[in-house]
Amino acid sequence: MDKEAIYTTFKDTFGIPDVSVFAPGRANIIGEHTDYNDGFVLPFAINHGVWFYARRNTSDKLSIIARDTGEQTVIDLHRPSNPVFGWDRFFMQVLQAMSGHTIKGADIVFGGDLPIGAGISSSSAITCGFVRVLDLLHDLGLGSEEIVNTAITAERGSGVRGGIMDQYTIVNGVKNKAILLDCSTNSHSFIDLDLGQHQLYLINTRVKHNLVHTDYNNRRAQCEEAVSLLQQHYRPVMALRDLRVDELYKIEKLLPDTLFNRASFVIQENQRVLDAVEAIRLKNFAQLGELLYASHDGLSQMYDVSCEELDWLVNFTLDHDDFLGARMMGGGFGGCTINLTTGILDYNTVSDIEKKYEDRFGIKPDIMMVLCEDGILNKGQ
Repeated sequence: MDKEAIYTTFKDTFGIPDVSVFAPGRANIIGEHTDYNDGFVLPFAINHGVWFYARRNTSDKLSIIARDTGEQTVIDLHRPSNPVFGWDRFFMQVLQAMSGHTIKGADIVFGGDLPIGAGISSSSAITCGFVRVLDLLHDLGLGSEEIVNTAITAERGSGVRGGIMDQYTIVNGVKNKAILLDCSTNSHSFIDLDLGQHQLYLINTRVKHNLVHTDYNNRRAQCEEAVSLLQQHYRPVMALRDLRVDELYKIEKLLPDTLFNRASFVIQENQRVLDAVEAIRLKNFAQLGELLYASHDGLSQMYDVSCEELDWLVNFTLDHDDFLGARMMGGGFGGCTINLTTGILDYNTVSDIEKKYEDRFGIKPDIMMVLCEDGILNKGQ
């Protein structure tokens, strides 16, 4: 769905918009399930996302159209009702999170090209984008931190105990730069993402997942339990981030096998993020690819958040010279793999993936090359 179609729908329905906002999706090169463990992640905002057009109206209602589905809802700001569609709960949760601000009526049309449930933060894009829309419509002057925190508060209202990576990246992304985000201090540095001829592709399994109804929250609880045990029997640690790879042999006997596997993955994944930054700086893309494969092995075997479709896609790349590395991306249990390739994939390679995957699982995967884009606060409106 291109922005022109979304704009046309708005203009034909409501007139000329007062504001427009582009909220990108998020890809994560490496650093999975580390953010809620106060660790490191290496995401970037992508060139696919959600466009919003909006204008003030004189009512006390929000009229919202989802251009992609043709669905429309009206939210009475004085008497909000239960969500009707899957997407309007994000708007309701933002309104609740922004209850300290005076919000007035508006007309909104949104749409884009982020697949739902693919692990590229479609829900966070909607949430962050709507916060920014309200910020601009009402001249609230919200800064980056307030937009991020408002979006996080809104999303946690849906039951997902996620970290800050998605919202932080969607708001603060910069074109051609990855973000090395330290989730312990919420500080970041930008890493030049100069891949040369190399490219990053997302391959969507089209297995939809809902993190509220998976073991996502359970993984976070297991990490917290591991930290609690280590505080009692090893040394004071605030989070798994505080442990180093060379300490793994010391803590192995202090944790049940499952908790050790969870902790071991997170500790090693944090180191892989730092190693990946160095590989990117040195343009050692073979090393970066190996780190992606190692990340997937850990996610699949130690953190147990992969699935048959994700494993198949990663294993497929092992026998193809066009690929240097691949891993599952996102919360898991479906969604996308992120793939580092030697260049733009040719037609035959794409067709081979599509045919063999469809033969195996009965559905054709979505394959898209992603570029590093500006986030909400850096995108020209």
